[in-house]
Amino acid sequence: MPADNSHTDDFMALGAREYGANFGIWRLLDVLDKHEVKATVITSGLMAELFPETVVEAKRRGHEIATHHWDQTIHPTVYRTKEAERDAILKSIAAIEKATGERPSGYMSPGPRPGPFTLELCAELGFKWNGDYCDSDIPYTINVNGAKLVSLGYVRPAHSDNDIAPLGLAGGLQQLKDDFDAHYEEAQRHPMKFRYSMHNFTGGRPGLAKVFDNFLHYAKSFPGVWFGRCIDMANYWLEQESLYEQSERGSHKAA
Repeated sequence: MPADNSHTDDFMALGAREYGANFGIWRLLDVLDKHEVKATVITSGLMAELFPETVVEAKRRGHEIATHHWDQTIHPTVYRTKEAERDAILKSIAAIEKATGERPSGYMSPGPRPGPFTLELCAELGFKWNGDYCDSDIPYTINVNGAKLVSLGYVRPAHSDNDIAPLGLAGGLQQLKDDFDAHYEEAQRHPMKFRYSMHNFTGGRPGLAKVFDNFLHYAKSFPGVWFGRCIDMANYWLEQESLYEQSERGSHKAA
């Protein structure tokens, strides 16, 4: 919104979010059901409070519910103190827990643009994974003052619907297929992840939802592809790291 506005309510943005909650999310949930794929639904606490039926239904269908802060219009870089950011995250956790009956295990900042306190807060508040950093082809663990946090990244590598939409429906689907092919080829040599992130008010529109439907049909035709929720990837990574550490300790003792 322009800085000199007399009124600050952005009804275009508000209407888009309402569309996502009333129409888009349901279309995407049905596509996921069709292909028997479970996903992670990242929601702000405010959306969980205003539209609790969306996260309740997503959880009922087997999807993970993670937090996207309290209000997506406020990035963590705005907060001047750690306590102010903590309060906002706690408010989001409470709203999601009230709606679903389960505390979220994952966090991603709006943007995602974390602030200087965000990582420490994620560790202190008991999150298992964080989606703020776009710096790796694969997950990795971060030691935060002695606590392990799995960094899963956002959409690098791969895409969000904001990348796909400008290409048109046919072009967007081809882009997803071509990039998936490149990931799959490289994954024959070492682990790779492919992330496609959708906003229910963008990717949940009929045309882009059909692109997602067609892409899942394509990706599921390849052997050995794992469709995991973020919590599944985080647990797997922690398990593998633990096995490696045990192996290393054993080899040192043998030596």
